[in-house]
Amino acid sequence: MQSVDARIEFCDRYFTAVEAKTRYAADSYREYELPRDIDKELTDRPYYWMWVEQTGQDVPPTVLRLAFDDDAQARESTRVREQALAEASPYLTDIQRQYFVAPKVELVTLGSFRLDKLYKSSMERGRFASIAPSTAVAIGGLVPWLMFNLLVSYRCDITEQTLMSIGICLENGQIVENFYSLIENIEMSVLNPHHIRNRMQMSVDDGFRRLREYIERKIAKSDHQWAEEAEERLSREIEQIETYYDSIRHEKTETDQKVLQAECRRKIDLAIARGAAKVELDVKQVALVGLVDKGDLSRTHTSQRNPM
Repeated sequence: MQSVDARIEFCDRYFTAVEAKTRYAADSYREYELPRDIDKELTDRPYYWMWVEQTGQDVPPTVLRLAFDDDAQARESTRVREQALAEASPYLTDIQRQYFVAPKVELVTLGSFRLDKLYKSSMERGRFASIAPSTAVAIGGLVPWLMFNLLVSYRCDITEQTLMSIGICLENGQIVENFYSLIENIEMSVLNPHHIRNRMQMSVDDGFRRLREYIERKIAKSDHQWAEEAEERLSREIEQIETYYDSIRHEKTETDQKVLQAECRRKIDLAIARGAAKVELDVKQVALVGLVDKGDLSRTHTSQRNPM
């Protein structure tokens, strides 16, 4: 998302998916007309929408004006102001014209408020999906797969994260790693899950359980040197804390010693919370995927069958 083109593509795909209209498009600039449900997600105006719905107001849809670099923001801000002022000018007094406020053109950069809202919305809306190739004709011939896209965090006093994508065939139990990379270039459409139910030999819940067990076994068999080193650093830190408080405890009264003991315990607890080695799994997306029965995945990845 660091490049302008990547941010534009993301926004175009997001707003197309949520059925927002593209009102205007120019170099590094877009204007999108928001459906009401998307407006509520992206604009943070709960009291406004409460008023609209309680009073039955018919309000015009919100238009987001997004610039993706500084030049586009400057150029389009001027254009939008001139256009808005020309439309409103016949109804404005000289004073109103002097203080006229034009619609805002937002700059969408990595880490910006608007891009963050779009990320969160897309993550929530895309957390669960049911899809199949758009060109699939024989719906009954689709093989049911369950895909997990998850973030694995190896946490201690430092954090390392990795994305994993794993799929399990709900017909035969085959497990395939890097599953998303195998389907990312296939144009997909929404799939009614009932269309592949007849080939499911295991339930979605069983698929969840099998995938989670597979992931846990994989992590358990991975190199744990990072965790051992983290525990050593944590032990040294706890020892330093205890040594420090032991060195000053004898100078204090009995009451103060109890206070110091509680403070020492609190700092040790903080050190453990911050530096203890742990692995966290965050499932970002779950998808039921129907794939054409050509045997491609089975033949290519037979080594993944019944792994571990």
